[in-house]
Amino acid sequence: MKKYFVFLLATLILAGALSGCSQPAAPSEPVAPAESAAPEEPAAPQEPAEEPAEEPLVIGQVFWGLHDSYQQAHQQQTAKYLEELGITYLPMDGQMKPEVQTAAMEDLIARGVDGIICQAYDQASMELSIKAAQEAGIPVVSFVNVSSGDVKYPSVEIAEEASAIEMGRIIGQKFKEIFPDKQVKLLTISDESVEWAHNQRTLAFVSGLKEVHPDLDYVFNGGQSNREVAYAVTEDVLQRDKDINLIFGYDAENGLGAIAALEAAGRGKADNYVALTEFVASVDGSTPEILEVMDPNCSYVATLGLRPKVNARSCVDLLLKLINGEMDMYETQQNIKVPSQIIDCWNMDIDSTQAYLKDEWEIDLDIRAELGL
Repeated sequence: MKKYFVFLLATLILAGALSGCSQPAAPSEPVAPAESAAPEEPAAPQEPAEEPAEEPLVIGQVFWGLHDSYQQAHQQQTAKYLEELGITYLPMDGQMKPEVQTAAMEDLIARGVDGIICQAYDQASMELSIKAAQEAGIPVVSFVNVSSGDVKYPSVEIAEEASAIEMGRIIGQKFKEIFPDKQVKLLTISDESVEWAHNQRTLAFVSGLKEVHPDLDYVFNGGQSNREVAYAVTEDVLQRDKDINLIFGYDAENGLGAIAALEAAGRGKADNYVALTEFVASVDGSTPEILEVMDPNCSYVATLGLRPKVNARSCVDLLLKLINGEMDMYETQQNIKVPSQIIDCWNMDIDSTQAYLKDEWEIDLDIRAELGL
């Protein structure tokens, strides 16, 4: 038994030794490292989002009254200039009525326009509207009317007083030449309630005329900016005093109404620019006036020509300074003054007059053809 046990033990020992001498297992194939993911292509840079296009500026304008030929020309010149600048334009007809102008200003303020140009028929009521616009952050430029009270704003002024005085002098001298033995008997068709026009045009003209004719007889003043009213006023005064020999209308409508009444009475005539019975003069420089002045057979001798192109562009340029912050909306010391041009039948010929119409009013007019000359 003991031998058996020894034999068994030896066998086990031998088996363990043989086991220790056996060949090691072949190592496993090395595992290839996993391929790293291909680097992602960088994302194409995104186009920057387009900024929304700026809204065009919007400018409103409240006119004195678009029945008037000058006012119409001023509107057309403003519209043309703003179209060139890419600005939206909202013109409003004030109709020579304060309440209509106030409603127009309120409309423009409610629309939130970027700026307003206005010409007051009644300055006190318009200044209340200007103040309301300024309080809403909307700058206002006045055409003609100048700030003189608590409401401050810049203006484009028509510097016509000096020109009206000079026109009075010129007509006074010519009257002496043509009617050397006559006293001036003057009718003015002018609305005193429109102070700026009555003062800068009518009274200025009379002032120049009095320098030459200090003894003139100032027969009557009356009327409005209305051709029919001017006709009626002239007709009535002629019936009371047929010796009226000089008529001044403070705008085109008044001058044209006066000459129509004279012609109806068989007057208003001239012989090669030499008036036979009276002189007629006015202010605006519109086409109908100019045709009368350039007619050698008509006694309409002069008009003080306004400059709608220069005036319109000056108003827009001044307002843009306010909108762009280049000038304070309450500025009153940098007003623009635009002089008017005297157009008469003695110192201007047809060619120079046509050039004026083309440049300022954008009108191509063959005056000779219109008059049959």
